[in-house]
Amino acid sequence: MKPKVKVFLIIENLLFLFFFMYLYKYQLYSISAKEIVFFILALILTTNISLIINTGRSFFTSINLPILIPVMVILGPFWAGIVSFLGTIEIYSLIYNFKWYKFTFNRTILFLAAGSGALVFKYSNIYLNSKFFILPLLLASITYFIINNGLVFLVVRFSNPEEADTSLWLYYLELSKNLISSYFLGLVFYYSYNFFGPIFLVLSILLIFVLKDFLLSRVQQLNSFTQIVESFLKVIDSKDHYTEGHCERVANYTFILCEALNLSKAKTERIVNMAKIHDIGKIYVDDRILKSSEKLSKPEYEEMKKHSEYGYELLKDIDLLKQDIEIIRYHHERYDGDGYPEGLKGEEIPLGARILNICDSFDVMTTGRSYKPALNKNEVIEEIKTCSSAQFDPSIANKIIELLNKGKFDDSFKNQGKKINENIQLSLI
Repeated sequence: MKPKVKVFLIIENLLFLFFFMYLYKYQLYSISAKEIVFFILALILTTNISLIINTGRSFFTSINLPILIPVMVILGPFWAGIVSFLGTIEIYSLIYNFKWYKFTFNRTILFLAAGSGALVFKYSNIYLNSKFFILPLLLASITYFIINNGLVFLVVRFSNPEEADTSLWLYYLELSKNLISSYFLGLVFYYSYNFFGPIFLVLSILLIFVLKDFLLSRVQQLNSFTQIVESFLKVIDSKDHYTEGHCERVANYTFILCEALNLSKAKTERIVNMAKIHDIGKIYVDDRILKSSEKLSKPEYEEMKKHSEYGYELLKDIDLLKQDIEIIRYHHERYDGDGYPEGLKGEEIPLGARILNICDSFDVMTTGRSYKPALNKNEVIEEIKTCSSAQFDPSIANKIIELLNKGKFDDSFKNQGKKINENIQLSLI
């Protein structure tokens, strides 16, 4: 242990002893032993239940402050400190990874944080005279947050100064969202206990953990989805460097268009993810056809057309993609029914596929081909008008024209001369 850390821990422990005696001497609450035991057990539950719920994961969740908020109101500063001191013991660490100095440090800083928070609540409530304790509990929560996280930050800074790459202010800023959510959850817990009793509070705790675990599972699922998409982008890039850039651009256009169409955030995200990998089926297309610098012959064109079906067959058995895989399959269907692979017409074509169709075509128009120059802005608008109700959904065509007139896609028309000279083909199919 480094000398600075030893000095810090000695000072912190002396501060704890002084504060303990001060709160004990002046605590005026007549407290029920049953309430003290209940809150200690409730806090032990919130501290340790994550280790059970999240078994096998590399993280666990904790909602200590929300439980301590009603404790600060009901039990007062001294007992808030005691409940925090005892209730936050991690049983697993106590049994399998016990280190006395870490155990002592964690216990004492939590006593200091909870006791100080309750003290701030006690005196601020006198002066603010808040009926529902909204502001006093906010001040108490901020006090707990500052002391608890500040002392942890300092001991880490003294222990590993070479790894301290952030300031205390930035450290607080990064954690501030946890303070906000903990504060409002603490209010819920307080009123649950105050109006409905301890059983309802326990049920609320269990419900919060179940919901939290569900949300964390959802985050993991989304991370897995993102990794799958990124992996497929690498596969596309290995086949054809231009196609990977094309998919990224189309995804960007798709995002802008979905937002303009007022689609929900979730639906927009799903369509954009499909846009990122919409040409994945081209990995099965012969390199000679895919990288040809000349206009494709009819047999070559027919082979290239199969890429949407190839993509569908490749991805259809991946559970995370099943919901939206039809977007890839039908992104070359035409609104008038002359598209492929099935000749769907009008709104028979999934909305995501209709959006992707026009964004895919827009990128081809603005990048050009080796045998056909890129179109300028006015030419693109005219081309979209011509293809409206034929290739494109008229309402979506009108929306992208509106966006073009507002300058939303102006960056797509910059440096077009450089794009033309790249001598790379993308078939408008």
